Amino acid sequence: MQIKYTPRANENLIDMGDHYREVGGNKLARRMVASIKSEIGLLREFPERAMAYELAPGIRRLVIAGGAFLAFYRVHNNIEVLPIRRAEREPVTAELLK
Repeated sequence: MQIKYTPRANENLIDMGDHYREVGGNKLARRMVASIKSEIGLLREFPERAMAYELAPGIRRLVIAGGAFLAFYRVHNNIEVLPIRRAEREPVTAELLK
């Protein structure tokens, strides 16, 4: 199954890379973004592995890096990655996932 990142998900990854570049340099930024993308990549073989997100029907929430990040996605003919966020931010609403 193919994974497609929405523009918002790509922006989130860029923002995370920028943040980690500021706090720890290029190596840390690359490692953090690669770690997130690696976890998301596992969905190719197990697209239903994450729990359904209770606030938005049809959306799943993948917990990454021991709970530090959340990736929201939906499964149709492919895996569409929606927002990717730091877990400590406010909850993602159904409105944000549209």
